[in-house]
Amino acid sequence: MQLVTKLVIFAMLSGMKTVNIAELKAHLSAHLQLVKSGEEVLVCERNKPVARIVPCPAEDYSEQEQRLIAKGVLVPPRNKRPANFSWPKPPGRVSRKAMERIWREEREDR
Repeated sequence: MQLVTKLVIFAMLSGMKTVNIAELKAHLSAHLQLVKSGEEVLVCERNKPVARIVPCPAEDYSEQEQRLIAKGVLVPPRNKRPANFSWPKPPGRVSRKAMERIWREEREDR
């Protein structure tokens, strides 16, 4: 089964709103309001998916991050990390003396 067909089936089963470009242009504000309320909109051209409009909760990001997102430089994650998430600690411990030797060797290679 082609990816396009799978995407359309997924959109239909998940209740995702699908819209053709002409309708999107005619009712852009209404569709953006759906996205702001948390829904995703699948944009189709002649009933073939070409894009997906997804919510971007701006209040979770700083002003600088919002500007970068708007420019397309920063892409926010699709799923948030759980609140109790913590990065794993690196295994073992490297002595200061060993690290100084590594840094010195790196600098000498430049």
